[in-house]
Amino acid sequence: MQKKTICDIINKYLQKYFSGKETIILDYRINLGAWRKVFAVPSCIVDNNHLKLASGTQIKVLLYLLAYPDASIRDESIAAAIGAAKEDIADALLYWTNAGILTGSEGEYYPPEHNTTSAAAKPPVSFAQERTNELSTPEARAALSSETHFPPKIIAGAVNGDKAVKYLFDTYERLAGRPPRHAEQQTLMILVEEIGLPCEVTMMLVEYCFKIDKASPAYMKAVAKDWIEAGIDDIPKAEARIKVMHDRFNTEAMLRKKFGLTSSFSAKQKQTIAEWSELGITEPLIDEAYDIMITNTGKLSFPYMDKILRKWHSEGITDPSQLEKARKTESGISASQNAPSFNTSEVEQRTYDKYRNL
Repeated sequence: MQKKTICDIINKYLQKYFSGKETIILDYRINLGAWRKVFAVPSCIVDNNHLKLASGTQIKVLLYLLAYPDASIRDESIAAAIGAAKEDIADALLYWTNAGILTGSEGEYYPPEHNTTSAAAKPPVSFAQERTNELSTPEARAALSSETHFPPKIIAGAVNGDKAVKYLFDTYERLAGRPPRHAEQQTLMILVEEIGLPCEVTMMLVEYCFKIDKASPAYMKAVAKDWIEAGIDDIPKAEARIKVMHDRFNTEAMLRKKFGLTSSFSAKQKQTIAEWSELGITEPLIDEAYDIMITNTGKLSFPYMDKILRKWHSEGITDPSQLEKARKTESGISASQNAPSFNTSEVEQRTYDKYRNL
């Protein structure tokens, strides 16, 4: 027997009460309009709190891929469609794979078979407890080059459970002008949780990296490696280290400009500059040594500059005014002894004679 539809039942009812009249036939349909093209969004996006944890760009990337599941889409196309930077696309996909929402690689992603046991389903961990990590341990140094990944829910547990961690993340967002990308979140977590740098020290490290416009995860890890080896574990030590690093950075920039260099200095030259900064040798004094070097040798010689600067340092000369006073003293002694005059001061001439063959 043919199954009756709702339209058949209604039509039979109407014919019964309107016999002899024109038969009324009713059809029903839904005009979806703008809803005609729809796609499903996994409920785990809401259930696992990703609407709060994921950035706007990460949500947009997932929605765009869900809307076009069978299309082959490049990073550039997604970036243009959602108004994001190209590098944010890979970061977003890394977020969703680490969250256990997607799995796969090399451009092909699919839902994991057992999503309920994914990293995203792990209970949040409280990070409010006192940190006991020791700096400059083999484990801490290894963490900087490891492939450690903190799932989004673990990161959320740290941010929500520790005011210091939350302030660190908020500071990063303020400095970057956007929420930290997933790779940047991972770096911050490695610094404060894997290595054990105090949040306030990590914050100073991050601010310094932004100040010199080198706030990449790789550079922050490089700075962190230097700090843990030097035992930088509190604010005064961090302040002192930043001053040395800032002086070194400025000196390198000044010398590159003077030398007309577009490339970086060698590791040995960087080490020499770092030692000058640690000795407290100021940039104006380095500038003076550079001028003497060019006048007397006509070429770049780091050993020559190093000898001049270390000699001045041993004599307690820390700025150009003291150097000028020393020159006048030397000139006065020479004049009183009827010593022959030189085009340069006697102290500079002696230095040249001693180190001209370096």
